[in-house]
Amino acid sequence: MEHMQSFLAKTVQLFDSHKMLLFFVPFAIYMANGRELSSGDTVPTVFVTINLLKQGTIYLDDFHDYVPYNNEPYYVSMQRGHMVSNYPLFPAFMALPIFAPFVWIGMINPGDGDMVWRYLSSMSGACFTAIAVLFMYLTLIHLIDKTGAWLLAMAYGIGTALWPIAGQSLWQHGPSVMWWSIGLYALVKAENHADQVGLWKYLVLAGVSTGAAFHCRNVNAIGLIFIGLAIGWRFRWQGIHYLIPAALLSASLLAYNYWLFGTWNGGYEELLKLQYYLDHITTGRWATPLWVGLAGQLISPSRGILIFSPFLLFSFWGMVVLWRPATSVWKLLAWTIPIPILMLLLFSKYSVWWGGNAHYGPRYQIECYPFLVLYIAVVWERIKAAKPLLILFGVLLAWSVFTQWIGAFCYPSDWAGSPVSLALDKGRLWDWRYNQILSCLKSGIKLPFH
Repeated sequence: MEHMQSFLAKTVQLFDSHKMLLFFVPFAIYMANGRELSSGDTVPTVFVTINLLKQGTIYLDDFHDYVPYNNEPYYVSMQRGHMVSNYPLFPAFMALPIFAPFVWIGMINPGDGDMVWRYLSSMSGACFTAIAVLFMYLTLIHLIDKTGAWLLAMAYGIGTALWPIAGQSLWQHGPSVMWWSIGLYALVKAENHADQVGLWKYLVLAGVSTGAAFHCRNVNAIGLIFIGLAIGWRFRWQGIHYLIPAALLSASLLAYNYWLFGTWNGGYEELLKLQYYLDHITTGRWATPLWVGLAGQLISPSRGILIFSPFLLFSFWGMVVLWRPATSVWKLLAWTIPIPILMLLLFSKYSVWWGGNAHYGPRYQIECYPFLVLYIAVVWERIKAAKPLLILFGVLLAWSVFTQWIGAFCYPSDWAGSPVSLALDKGRLWDWRYNQILSCLKSGIKLPFH
């Protein structure tokens, strides 16, 4: 035990002295499997990035030259006479610096295959997600001891779906958690500078980051609103520094969605029209009984947050404690509690609460993780002080990391399609004997670049 504590102390000291290791180590872990793990959801975002660099346009009219298909894929649609992505554009703009050198030297062309652009998609997801881990650490060191901050930041990075999903491709999730982690950092720094001249900088950063998170995924509007309420309650008129960038970014997204798709929800409306085609859903889009969706998101053997990342159980304890915060910074952060709760409730009612077939474990809930990990910090001192709790936390974290490793290195298996497609038999989400974790583990490690 003493040797373990000494090793941990030296590791934390190394990471604290060279904080960028909190970026490079997770980034290396995400890239270590040598593959891109994604679905069709990420493809249009990649090609928006490519066409912005090649032609200066968001239109995908030449998309079929790169990805031949017989019918129009679900992830694109014709709008205003052009083929466009049904997914948000902002992650594509964020990926421009990563793709630019490879596009400009001619490594991505029709007929060249998909190896380069899929590798860049993987690199983009890994980069944004690793930045999220770095900023989670930079946030936590203002709240708890450095050892706890390092441990929770790494748990966030490799003990949740950030590893096998967000860090593996150009999903919306990697950019989302990056901006949420930056936003929480800005919120904590704003409280630390509450009576100083430089406060406005952190409020602006909070407004930019939450507005950018909304640009990445519409459900993030919940977080934008509640963080805005927190800032208005705490900083009064100075909250205008938050409001202006958050409002401008939100307005630009809504204007784009209305201009191109005729609805505030943008291309998501096109995707919702395809529920039967994609998942054989015949009911309304919000027809799932609340208890079914909530139980599924938490404890389904193939989709439950607490099955894939059980260390997050401590988050709920942290939420309870945070209702009676002892310090000003925790009083401010207590305003964020409704964010993950409302996100979970919203997806619990959604007809496809499990997030579809083509991914490993829980996906829709990834934007909840920055908040849930933060709440563990509320009770970190109590966990450390009680040896049984600390051992339990360590065991649950070890299982969480192992489970994510299975996803990163062994996914996919034939679980989603055998013995019958998940789209046809949703009851398979509750099969404990034949679940996705065991199926992927039994299928073995997949070779890189396959």
